[in-house]
Parts: sequence; structure tokens; C-alpha cells
Amino acid sequence: MRLGNALQTARRAGPLLIPYLLVDRRRTSRLPAVARALRAAGAAALELGFPFSDPIADGPVLEAAGGRSLAAGTGWADLIASARATAQILPTAVMTYANPVWRHGLSHALQDLHRAGVSGLIVPDLSLEESAPWRAAGRAAEIEVVLLAAPGIEPARLRRISRASRGFLYLVSRYGTTGAGRAQGREELAALVRASHEVHPSLPVLVGFGVRDRATARAALSTGADGVVVGTALEEKLESGAREGEITRWARSLLGPGSPHVPRT
Repeated sequence: MRLGNALQTARRAGPLLIPYLLVDRRRTSRLPAVARALRAAGAAALELGFPFSDPIADGPVLEAAGGRSLAAGTGWADLIASARATAQILPTAVMTYANPVWRHGLSHALQDLHRAGVSGLIVPDLSLEESAPWRAAGRAAEIEVVLLAAPGIEPARLRRISRASRGFLYLVSRYGTTGAGRAQGREELAALVRASHEVHPSLPVLVGFGVRDRATARAALSTGADGVVVGTALEEKLESGAREGEITRWARSLLGPGSPHVPRT
């Protein structure tokens, strides 16, 4: 099932959870077990992060993890192998920067990802103005290009991004990079969620950056968002040696009973 269709179906039952997993060739063989553990916890999809040498959106934990992954020799073939493994378990989106994709050729890279089962692409350094060729290549490869919006965005620009984004809208909760940190005020984020839902009602809105536990997940969902993206906290779990059962319990606790949610059609 394509990313957007899967998320639209899943959000009728409750809040959406998309965990972020960094691709690292040293743990490719473990990915299916981790993906199944996250599926058991109720994850609606997975975001696979491809390490890059200049990760402008990554906080200290993910930046260090990406450095270790690159030092171990992780490359494009490892991304494809990882995607092939996870896409059989959960709808999978790839998060990467523009440079690695251009290096392989936009159309060729997206066709590679499509053949591996990927149905979404997130590129933090891709602006709305530069996204048209990417969205066209995505349509040709049946991959939905997810766009990002951040606090402080002008309403007219948010409307354009919401109309252009596919799969879901990635709403960055605060200024800065991923990891621990204070989100913008609830009212500001809630206004962005409302504006996106008004212009593109079928497009799920997920909040990321700074979501790491039940309290921060609940705060994000209280804005009216359809779900959350969680990355740094999961990377910390994996790096500390957490096994699959612990990962399932932790992920399940993020959106446990009582999480604020308004079912949407």
C-alpha cells in the first residue's frame, strides 16, 4: 500500500506513529526484527534515514549516528537493502538530502527506491520552489514526495506546501535540529495544523523534531496533528542495545490509551 493511502486509513483508528530508523550496514540484518517490533507497537509506517556528511536537520545524536554509519561504509546499496527489508513489513519512506539523490540521478534513484518498495521520500533541504522536478519524478516512480513546513511560515506559503505535499505534511515542531528541545507554542502549531487541514483535508499532518516520549507526543497531538515522527529517542534505544521487546513497549507507550485524537475521514 502506498504511504498516503496507508496513513489515511490508519488515522481513522487513532494517532499515527512513524519511527525514524537510520540506515547502517552493521545492523541491516536486524532491521526486519526492529520493524516488526515497531509494527507490533502500532507504527503506521517507517522513515528510513540515509546518512549524509552534512545533515543540516540532524541534532547531535543523529549526526553522530550518521557519522558512525558512514565510517562503517554505509552506501546506496545498503539503503536499498534496508528498504527492501522494511517495506515488506510497513510502508516505508526514505529521508535523505538532495545531494545523494542527485549523485545517482533523480529519476534513476527514485526508480531504485520504488523497486525496493519505498513509497515516500522526505528531503529536508528541498524547498517548495525546487520541488517540481522531484514531484514529477516521484509521480513517475510512484513515490510520494513529502514536504516540510516549519514554525514562522507565512500562511500563503503553508497553503502552497500543503497542496504540493504528498503522503503527509511533515510539520517541524520548533526551530533548530532534531532531538531534545522545546517545541513552539501549542497555539502556533495548532494554527498551522488547522490551515493545512483546511486546504488539503485528506493529507495527514505529522509533527516531528523534539518528540521523544509520551508527554511530548501528547503535546504534539494536542495541536490537532494526526500523528508524530520519532527518531532521536529510537536511535538512543538502539545504540544502548535495547532488544525488540523493549522497543515495542517504549513505542507503544508513546501513543498509549488516552492520547488526544480526533478521528478523521
